[in-house]
Amino acid sequence: MTLEITEAWRACLTEMWTAFSHGSIPVGAVYVDGSGTIRYRGRNRLYERQAPHPYISGSRIGHAEMNVLVQIPTDDYPNIGQGILYTTLEPCPMCTGSLVMSGVRSVRYGARDGEWGALALLTREPLVKKPIVVEGPHPVVEIMSLALSIVRCVEHPSSRAADFIRTFSATNPAAGRLAQQWIATGFLASAIDRGDPVDRVIDAVLTAME
Repeated sequence: MTLEITEAWRACLTEMWTAFSHGSIPVGAVYVDGSGTIRYRGRNRLYERQAPHPYISGSRIGHAEMNVLVQIPTDDYPNIGQGILYTTLEPCPMCTGSLVMSGVRSVRYGARDGEWGALALLTREPLVKKPIVVEGPHPVVEIMSLALSIVRCVEHPSSRAADFIRTFSATNPAAGRLAQQWIATGFLASAIDRGDPVDRVIDAVLTAME
């Protein structure tokens, strides 16, 4: 088990923290090309009313992965399979299908999603005729991703919030405990008010894992 946070993962976590800070679902993603360069970044913008072109916001399809893929020009299609898409949370059915159609052939996800995660479709669905390499989860990313998701569910109740809290806490109990600690101390709200960078939150996760 590696606790290393590479440049790509750090970029994903930065996007995830920005999404959370803006009131959207905390998911971040990046696409790294074959040479290892981060080419495209995206975050969940479901609950944001406006976003620069071509990002998708204020829509049920404004997911982090979609906001990465929408930036990739059609002319790049032959080369897309040489890179890797990183995402903090296992992609849903919509994003998994979009990955297949976009030409992405390697995916690394940070956290398991027992509610909407759909990467299993890549091995079960006969329509997926291209092999796609999947790696994950990442221990640090998973705790941070699920803890932020749990906190958001508590702060923004919905008809499914209890299901997500229960599933994410069962998937990674350490994330559930950290989320409860953050809620009790107001850590995240204070971090947002101060304009803290994502490193402050990452440090808190690493401390909790010691």
